[in-house]
Amino acid sequence: MENIITFRLQGLWNSEYPLVVNRIIDITKAHNPYDLHLGQSFERLAAFRPQLAKIERQERADKDSAILSELDQQRDTLFNIIYIVSKAFQRTPIAEISNHAHHIIIPIKKHGEDITSANYTAGTKRLYDLIADINTQPEILKSLDALSLLPLFVRMGEVNAEFDSLFMQRSQRQAETESVDVRTIRLECDKAIILLWNAIEFCCNEYGKENYLPLIAAINNLNTYYKQQLAARATRQKANQNVSDENPIDPMNE
Repeated sequence: MENIITFRLQGLWNSEYPLVVNRIIDITKAHNPYDLHLGQSFERLAAFRPQLAKIERQERADKDSAILSELDQQRDTLFNIIYIVSKAFQRTPIAEISNHAHHIIIPIKKHGEDITSANYTAGTKRLYDLIADINTQPEILKSLDALSLLPLFVRMGEVNAEFDSLFMQRSQRQAETESVDVRTIRLECDKAIILLWNAIEFCCNEYGKENYLPLIAAINNLNTYYKQQLAARATRQKANQNVSDENPIDPMNE
């Protein structure tokens, strides 16, 4: 009898789990599970597809939130640099420089020096208004350029637009996403996977391995890849590396 190589399914991140399970389902389906007496085990696992899709959507929303936080920090940093540098230059005894700084500070005070403390929606709107106001005043753009702050101003506008677009997308996805108990789904799905693998090994022994070797080889190819990737991640963890900032494991290229 040929054995299926297994790996610790619990080691997969939620962002990785649906893809791996769907690959197991697809591999099994491609090898005619009903002809191999695996119909019931296959259907039990395949029934998790809708729940796996919900996990993916929930993970996408969580990832969006993390990206939004990063973009918010970026635009706050850019605003603060422009404001703090301009405020400092106002105190220089060189009139040309202090005048440029004064020009920049005027619209900032008009739209609020506390923009970075505003909530997501208010902060976005106030930055849009500030940027639009400055863009209609060539003398302020000239002052930003003179103090080497124009690239930061331009980038601030880009980041604010990126933030706004993603915020709207996330809001739409959140409205469409049903919150699910990922832990419970994974525990039940894990059981279905193990039952399928056990069924394959049993049928291989019961009905003749020649009919099952292609399916076992395909599953083992997938499982070996993820077993190696998870082992490498565990090694990095033991070496006190922060793996939480890493990208999910890349899908295996067949």
